[in-house]
Amino acid sequence: MTPTRHITLFTALACLLAAGEVTAQNVDYVSESLMREVVPEANRFAAAGGDPIVREAYRGESLVGYVFLTSDLPPEQYGYSGPIETLVGVNLSGALTGVRVTNYRESYMSSMGDFLRTPGFQEQFAGKFIGDAFRVWGDVDGISRVSISVRALSRGVRNAARRVSSAYSGAVALPSGPLDDIVNLSWFELRRRGVVERIEVVEEGEGSAGISLAHISSDRVGEYLLGADLYQRALTSVERRGGGAHLMLYTVDGSRLRLFVRDGWSVVQGEHTLELDPSNILILGLPTGGVSYEEATMVGVMILDETIDMDRPFTFHYDLGRRLGSYTIEYASQEARIIIAEEEAEAAALAEAAALEAAAAETARLAAEAEVEPAAPVSANEDAGVDEAVEATPVTGDAVSGAGPTTEVAEEAAAPTVAPAEQFDFTFSEEETLLERMLANTSWGRVGLVFLVLAFATAAFFTKSTALKWVSLGVTLVGLGFMDGGFLSISHVTSTIWVGPSVLLDDLPLLLMVTFTVVTTLLWGRIFCGFLCPFGALQDFLDRIIPKSWQRTPSKRVHQTALKAKYVILAIILIPALAGSHASYYQYFEPFGTVFFLSPSVLLWTIAGAFLLASAIIPRFYCRYACPLGAALAIGSLISLNRIHRVEQCDHCKVCEQKCPTGAIEGPVIDFKECVRCNICEVQLIEQTGVCKHDMEVIRPRLVQLSVGATAGASDV
Repeated sequence: MTPTRHITLFTALACLLAAGEVTAQNVDYVSESLMREVVPEANRFAAAGGDPIVREAYRGESLVGYVFLTSDLPPEQYGYSGPIETLVGVNLSGALTGVRVTNYRESYMSSMGDFLRTPGFQEQFAGKFIGDAFRVWGDVDGISRVSISVRALSRGVRNAARRVSSAYSGAVALPSGPLDDIVNLSWFELRRRGVVERIEVVEEGEGSAGISLAHISSDRVGEYLLGADLYQRALTSVERRGGGAHLMLYTVDGSRLRLFVRDGWSVVQGEHTLELDPSNILILGLPTGGVSYEEATMVGVMILDETIDMDRPFTFHYDLGRRLGSYTIEYASQEARIIIAEEEAEAAALAEAAALEAAAAETARLAAEAEVEPAAPVSANEDAGVDEAVEATPVTGDAVSGAGPTTEVAEEAAAPTVAPAEQFDFTFSEEETLLERMLANTSWGRVGLVFLVLAFATAAFFTKSTALKWVSLGVTLVGLGFMDGGFLSISHVTSTIWVGPSVLLDDLPLLLMVTFTVVTTLLWGRIFCGFLCPFGALQDFLDRIIPKSWQRTPSKRVHQTALKAKYVILAIILIPALAGSHASYYQYFEPFGTVFFLSPSVLLWTIAGAFLLASAIIPRFYCRYACPLGAALAIGSLISLNRIHRVEQCDHCKVCEQKCPTGAIEGPVIDFKECVRCNICEVQLIEQTGVCKHDMEVIRPRLVQLSVGATAGASDV
């Protein structure tokens, strides 16, 4: 079977497995004992209901809060290995009462949320106010090895709790009226006040995307929403397209970002429909600042022309065809809301004046009939007697159509009999840049460790010192492997596909490692594999310990055929991820997490043990034939600029070929994509061992004699 057919077969199997991913049940199936953990004050819980779906928590007959699953409030936040389902309790004051992870299969642990269930981690959320940013290493304590999952959990809990608190009047009273200034309001508050309107686009059985829209009414508002740099980039892009009368910010979040496309958008205002040209929907990419930064995965702007009147409400239609349906967003800018409020106030004033005039006329009529001098008209708020007269004489509906109440008695009659709920103040105190937010989420101890590892690797690679190389490998094995777990993995690639670049940009130590690896691979080749991979270092130390008599060298034919395996494995992992599946397969091919995170899985330890046993017999077996990250870096190294220098002696020498731990050398030729830049062959050149210690002037005569001798022997035969 050809390699191409192998890839096709394995990819089909992977996609088939992905289709069988299990979906979580809703909150109605959660046990009461677990719900009491997240709302300790409650002693009974109502059946699930409402939109979004929740279970009301009661103490006796008093409502004390709500319980819900984050999976019931899409879009879900994706951690390192997939969505994190969490049971959350929130009280009527907007404070969390408890958090418990209910469904998260961390592939490294092969168990349900082990990292996120570290004692004290989930418990820290109790008492936190939902208006907080929930920043890791700031508002929320992090866990050093799982910062990606911790951030996803924190965002998921925060966003879901805010939606529940917004939806239920017992938890928060929605403010009314337009805003003169939206700057310094949080994203949550902007949504509650109608500045940001949102739809959920759902692909049944696959996931959803949240699309939010907001009017950019001024440069100040644009910079607040997007950050100064990204907003200026947006203006530049708009100018290149000839400008536009109005700009709308759009943001996209959720697990299915591809549900946002530029086709199918239109705006309806009154009797007019404007089809939006896809070229006027600009994609800006990852948010880098502003209040939208932590709320979206992708941002952009829509250009609307002057035919749209921003002083009047209008409607967005988003048509995704017969399979996914169409969606509608009703939108009114703050300018439109102010005008509507002014018109309503003016109408109410006119109605009140008309009511007072009618009341005065009626009073005069009654006085005339009684032959009594009529009293001068007074305000309804100044004389209770007039209130009684108004109450006694009903005003027709036509006289006050669309008007507000005209008296205190009318106000009391119209007011709902609901106790006022507490108003929340979610303010965004100051704009932060992408760098500032990254630094706020950074563990400087981890940064220091990563710098130490990179410094040793760089020094060892450039000095070509064998002693320093082993020190560097030891620091990598202990520091990145057993202490921090901050090594790179093919799972970082799949997580970036699933979640977006924020996986890297929110984690400074990881960003440093990725940047160093990409740059050095493009310049010198697979330095990461030679110096920065803890499992590679473990294999090197294993090679030093295992007796040489145990080791075997595969034949060239077997070696060349087996090299293709890691590229097939890479395809098995990446193709389903690119196709939209969130199934995790890399843990079965990467033993990193099993060994360094001490997985409890017998299956994963069996796989890791098999790789280690094979590596004891064939040096760097895993790196040669099975590592998917090595395969990805091998592809990148094809364009490396600085390759290993070869000399004329290499045409006749076998020393480096025999010593190469990955079998990347055959005579004078190096298969550079398989080279891990371990320094072994370069040290041979520097120290002039083997044939290298002899000048070619000495070697050439011997080669001529050998050639002549071989020819003579052949003729004798």
